[in-house]
Amino acid sequence: MGFTMAEKKKIRMEYAKRYRKAKKAEKTRILDEYLKLLGGGNRKYAIHSLNREGKKQLRFINGKKFNLVISSATRKKRVYIKYYDEKVAQAIIKLWKCFRYICGERLVPLLRANLDVISRKKRFGISTEVKEKLATISRSTVERLLTEERKKYKLKGKSTTKKGTLLKNQIPVRRFWAWDEKQPGFCEIDTVSHDGGGEINSHYAWTLTVTDVALCWTEARALKNKAQKWTMEAADDIFQAFPVPIKGFDSDSGAEFINLYFKKYCEERKINFTRGRARHSNDNCFVEQKNGDVIRKTVEYFRYEGDEAVTALQKVYSYLNPLINYFYPTKKTIDKKILPNGKVKKIFEKQLKTPYERVLEHPDVSEKDKLRVKKIKKTLDIVTLQDNLEKACEELYNIANKKGVVPSKGQRNG
Repeated sequence: MGFTMAEKKKIRMEYAKRYRKAKKAEKTRILDEYLKLLGGGNRKYAIHSLNREGKKQLRFINGKKFNLVISSATRKKRVYIKYYDEKVAQAIIKLWKCFRYICGERLVPLLRANLDVISRKKRFGISTEVKEKLATISRSTVERLLTEERKKYKLKGKSTTKKGTLLKNQIPVRRFWAWDEKQPGFCEIDTVSHDGGGEINSHYAWTLTVTDVALCWTEARALKNKAQKWTMEAADDIFQAFPVPIKGFDSDSGAEFINLYFKKYCEERKINFTRGRARHSNDNCFVEQKNGDVIRKTVEYFRYEGDEAVTALQKVYSYLNPLINYFYPTKKTIDKKILPNGKVKKIFEKQLKTPYERVLEHPDVSEKDKLRVKKIKKTLDIVTLQDNLEKACEELYNIANKKGVVPSKGQRNG
């Protein structure tokens, strides 16, 4: 059993009296005895402690001289004043909730790029002092301030993809490494169900999601159901609105994509159409990630059905799409290395960028396309979009409540 801290202090006080009076040879013997008693330790630190313990030092306090006795037994613990205080913590929590609960790594660059616009909004109550601190706050500090708050929010769901066998052998399988992921225009496409965890039928709404692998640009559209007609219309709308020409669609094995009509649609527009392997969701990892991080976190797991719900859902996406593409930073893998133990280590880019920034920086995007997204960006305001998104989501939730879908405790994000 070792000594307690209080016992060590008493031992140090006794040895210090002998140590400072002793000659050099005697000091060596006392120091050896002291360290042996304590069970070892740093020799230089022990010398410093024994020389300092109980020694008088001249100090000036308010212009007056005082002889103080230095003793570790009476030393008080230093009290630190928090730089990122409660005011900063409350501001971070408000901003985190406002911007759809994104992680600290993405929230920090978002704040730094839009802090002037955000701080002018009275709803956040950001003073000049808090603004200065938010401008220099780090990711780790944001994560620490949000630790307790984010424990309250969890999401859950299930997969409703049904395989399509028609033309399956005619559509080539793309493994996740087969494309040149550095070329813009190659996209993954998928659908998200809004059945509310209830009966599986054709009456509830769906979402069509398209994600560009190179640019991380994501577009979402509401579907009345998963019929080929609505899927084709939504895909064509995304094709027209996309910032760069779409060169490829990669889907899962769902019947809404593996059919003659969608295959013909891609052939007419010279779109390279491929599919992932059955039961290999990682083949479509880019769009699957957006399904959870973007779609589910926004519209959640309620049941939406009918024309009114589809209209409200599309209204949500009209505000969500520009937000995630022009303002929300994304994290991208730039390399992968196989370690000696066989595991794969992912290497991420150091600076997070928005999909909009990736479009402007990519050498293969034409100047015409870059100019078009620049014009759109000038018309957007991040806080106005966020406020409109919150109102649209509330309208959507109210429609779900009318149908008898009452949110359970902890199911909703806010």
